Amino acid sequence: SSGINAEYGVANDQARFRVIFYAQPADTTEYPVAEVVVKKKWMKLAEIKVCTLRKPEPLQFAEYISQDGQIYPLSLLAVEGTPPPQQCRMHMSRSCGCNAKMVYSSIQMKMHRYLLDAAHFGPREQSMIMEYFDRVCGAQNTASLEIFTQLMAGFGFPAEQAPDFFRAFDIKKDNEITSQEFILGLAAMDPNTPHGSSSAEMRCRYIFRYYDKNLDGKLDFVEFCHMVGDIQRLKNPNISPEEIHEEAVQLAKVFSSEDKSSLYLTEFLTAVGMLKFRGTSSLFRLQKSAVKYDAVRNPHPPVAAKNDEEMKDMNVEGMTFSANDVNDNNKPGDPQYELAMHTVKVRRTGTISDVAVLWDSDQVKNLAMTHSSAQLCRANEEAKQKEGSPYNTLVIDRSHSVDTFNEHSNPNEMLSGLRYFERHIKSDPNNQGIPKAAFSWGCVDPTLLGTCMLSITEQVQKVFVAEPRLLQLSSPTYILGDVHGNFHDLVAFEKVLWRMGPVLTPSNFLFLGDYVDRGEYGLEVVAYLFAQKLIAPQKFFLIRGNHEVRNIQAMFTFKSECISKFGQAMGLKVWEAVNKCFDALPLAAVIDDKIFCVHGGIPSPENGGGYLSVFEDIPHNLPDPEKESRLAWEVMWSDPLREDELDAQTKETVKDSGGFISNHRRGTAYLFSRHALEAFLKRNKLSHVIRAHEVKQAGFQVQQNGKLLTVFSSSGYCGGTNQAACILADRNKIRTIRIDTS
Repeated sequence: SSGINAEYGVANDQARFRVIFYAQPADTTEYPVAEVVVKKKWMKLAEIKVCTLRKPEPLQFAEYISQDGQIYPLSLLAVEGTPPPQQCRMHMSRSCGCNAKMVYSSIQMKMHRYLLDAAHFGPREQSMIMEYFDRVCGAQNTASLEIFTQLMAGFGFPAEQAPDFFRAFDIKKDNEITSQEFILGLAAMDPNTPHGSSSAEMRCRYIFRYYDKNLDGKLDFVEFCHMVGDIQRLKNPNISPEEIHEEAVQLAKVFSSEDKSSLYLTEFLTAVGMLKFRGTSSLFRLQKSAVKYDAVRNPHPPVAAKNDEEMKDMNVEGMTFSANDVNDNNKPGDPQYELAMHTVKVRRTGTISDVAVLWDSDQVKNLAMTHSSAQLCRANEEAKQKEGSPYNTLVIDRSHSVDTFNEHSNPNEMLSGLRYFERHIKSDPNNQGIPKAAFSWGCVDPTLLGTCMLSITEQVQKVFVAEPRLLQLSSPTYILGDVHGNFHDLVAFEKVLWRMGPVLTPSNFLFLGDYVDRGEYGLEVVAYLFAQKLIAPQKFFLIRGNHEVRNIQAMFTFKSECISKFGQAMGLKVWEAVNKCFDALPLAAVIDDKIFCVHGGIPSPENGGGYLSVFEDIPHNLPDPEKESRLAWEVMWSDPLREDELDAQTKETVKDSGGFISNHRRGTAYLFSRHALEAFLKRNKLSHVIRAHEVKQAGFQVQQNGKLLTVFSSSGYCGGTNQAACILADRNKIRTIRIDTS
């Protein structure tokens, strides 16, 4: 048998291969103690061809390297079957009769499968990108640099960067990009593609070609400086050219080449693979998956507006419109207002005293004037199909408004019960006039309360599962930090911020996690938040904290609290039902595309390059985030690095690790530096980060050059004297608000 290693990635007949021959007698009866004979020799391809080999793989390997200068992992030689016959190198579009797009060896095909799988590019995603490629290329089967520049503009890249990407994508080095090369290049850039194992090696080849401007198979020092500069600017946007040059000089020492003026591909791959050269995971990345960009996602351009004659008698889904029905003030995509179906009466204290159904009043007769003919047509069709409907002359979509103000709905019954729980009653009529203490359930049957809680959790879990893992919110938004079972303070926030309820308050509300443990009313806090989420799902938002995990609650108080309040059987049933809801909670939110909100900390570049798009890959059901999602675990547990922790040794460690070091405070996740935060903000075009996770004496703290805010919303935490606070994001201002909870 024989083994082959290539000396360099040189593409021509000058490539040399070190061939290792292993020889051993096949008949061990005649030579029972025969030793294995090993010989090594440098050979050219022509010399290898005349050798007698047991298997063809070594010769195939040598031929592939000689053809394109690539060096492949030996593990990829284990491919079933034989290499496919040569087929057309032309792009395979719907107008091309070939069965393949390019000539690819079995090794190359397997590598490309690795890359597509790593980027989650299935048939649907590849088809979308193919359609985008064909749409831009037109009648051309391949993309020239000019057309490729237009393709990359769809992903937000300026024209001056297009030649570098073109060089990286051009696998065949024939100065044109096929559709498959385009798909593979985008897969290498996808934030979902891990920078580890085989996918990392393939990504590094793209990165190497990106910086190898003269395509000579090696990086000179200037090209190497460009790479180092891009890595360092992702960590520290304010780094100077002199500092980049000095960093490049130091990093050049990690490579094995005696000639420090040139860096070959093999040396680059080895250094990255052995973690001697770090930071490449953030290079050559899209901000989000290619199929998430409008250029790829919207295959058809907007249709031009029709004139009045064309609009006449236009039929859409069986409903006829006339030109007079069209409101010229409503542009496509503009939000459309609808009439709410309830009217409320509010006391001077801010609480609601009465709710009336609007269609029960005389004003309902005039509602027809406010609806388009299409809406009325649809409503009347539905009315005709409803036997015995008292509103068969005009049915208006009641939407979510019915359940919102229905006193007998599960969430409103739970909120009514919590009002009873909160109040002190001198003579409780429900309990033979016996006084009821504030923050107690009095004579309420725990079994009935538990049953209601199970019903609430069953409903709200479906809401959480349907939400994205990264919420997109708009201002104004109130942001609250850790509550930790402090129902007293939660009620104080309600009376100040949403006394009439979230539906009638012109703001969103975002809670950053840690709803249970340490406080004695974790169950009531969860019941309240879940009920409000069901009532106002588009205004009341919850994300997950590190205490929304079963094994953490078992160590602290929430599990025992459920058992204490409901008994062993019902208590464990309620506890598990609540945690199934926690399993489905989103992990973070972005307000106005500028403010990143999370429980713990920012994601490290090791997770999809540190881009927000990677949140889309977090499972919607996450019972064990520590094992099932490294990203989720990081953002739930990480903390900012404090200035008093930055001694000389720590500063050096932080610099070498890109701003992320082990979190010695928690024993898990990371501590992140100011430079890491600034790089994260720049990478994702954000301005600030708001997080919770740490108690602060004033209820909040401004950190890391004013770009990071920590908020804590439970006063007197663990017997301390800290205050409770929240944050308001509104009209381009981030305002801190402390609440008097005394």
